[in-house]
Amino acid sequence: MSYEELVTPKEARTILKVSNKTLWLWYKKGLIRAVRLPSGRLRYYKSDIEKILRGGRRDGSG
Repeated sequence: MSYEELVTPKEARTILKVSNKTLWLWYKKGLIRAVRLPSGRLRYYKSDIEKILRGGRRDGSG
């Protein structure tokens, strides 16, 4: 089983250079995936962030 690397919201905002509100809106629209840890904290998939940086969207339509 392979595991994807996760990043904190702060790390994601820093990498993407966006506000917390923008990051949350992208998550709600399905542009970036996130997972909630057992502790209740949210983490974003680094692979989705890298795809956004390359100019594409996670769903391949970008």
